Amino acid sequence: MSAADRQSEPRQPRRMLRLSLQLAGFLIGLVILAWCAKLAFGPKNQEGLRRLSEASPMLIAGLVATSGVGVIVNGLIFWLTIRPVRAIKLSDMLATNALATFLSYLPFKLSLMARVAIHRQRDKVPLALIGPWFAAIGVVLIATVGPILAVSIWRQRLDALWIIGLIVLLGVVAATISTLASLLGNARGLGLIQRWADRQPIGFLRRFVRSEPFCTFDEALAMLGRFPHVGVLIALRMADLTAMAARFYLAGRIVGSPMTPGDSFLGSIAYFLIGVFSPIGSLGAREGGTAGLLSQLGQIDLEQLALIAVVVTGAELIVNTFFAAVGIAWLRPDRLIRTAQPTDLPSRDAHRTGHTQSDDR
Repeated sequence: MSAADRQSEPRQPRRMLRLSLQLAGFLIGLVILAWCAKLAFGPKNQEGLRRLSEASPMLIAGLVATSGVGVIVNGLIFWLTIRPVRAIKLSDMLATNALATFLSYLPFKLSLMARVAIHRQRDKVPLALIGPWFAAIGVVLIATVGPILAVSIWRQRLDALWIIGLIVLLGVVAATISTLASLLGNARGLGLIQRWADRQPIGFLRRFVRSEPFCTFDEALAMLGRFPHVGVLIALRMADLTAMAARFYLAGRIVGSPMTPGDSFLGSIAYFLIGVFSPIGSLGAREGGTAGLLSQLGQIDLEQLALIAVVVTGAELIVNTFFAAVGIAWLRPDRLIRTAQPTDLPSRDAHRTGHTQSDDR
């Protein structure tokens, strides 16, 4: 038995365990979704279901339109984030995001795997650059949600001061991120970090700051080094969360359980964050978690909130399925399977000057 075979043996049980846990999590999510559906279609919601069947076409159109906004805006966020160091066709990015958004309902991290595979094969984005790219998107997410939660705790309601305070705080956060990124995201900043690490008694730290994974995170800093660019990314994330809040508001109006704008915004944040961080996947966890959280406010009971969450997910699923079908038709996954492996990571100078294979396309 070769050394490679002996090393692979311990990995197989761990891999099977991870797959089993992900499958179990997905099944738990389906159980939660079924529980939400049982509450949504229960006796207490018969009036709401009647209103749903007689809903105004304008409200239904608004629910569908705001669901579509989420898919498009998230694609724009991915596209603009990497733009300072890598040019990717916008149509390709929107198609990839549409497919990955639909796959997020499924287990086994298929959404993440699809994004990585498509951007490596079709767009020739090296794996070493994908990590910093996703990290930069995560920074923008935290920079948007953090101020929203801070202002909400301060004001306790959505009013003029809430809006003004949020705008000011978002501007301060964007300026802070871009300033720090511009200071650290160059050879001088990397040298400062390495010299600081050299003075520490931890050998691992000194080796880590000189490793290729750490040095490639310089690209993430380059993505966040300009205030206007970070400001636009935060504005797009705000547009995404606002569109999601509008879906909750419209769904409440449709079923006859109107939510306040503040509760709708809180619901959108809970729905989004649960979908992003849930260890059992998004399906079921978002609906049950959001309904349970909002029910603690006491203004709308759990059954009505379950119906609202199910309506939001139903509209989103219809829209995401349509966009995913369009994305598959555009990307032609059968062609991607036959493409060659991506090239090695280009130099930072190539990234900064924009001379990449994607640009040549």
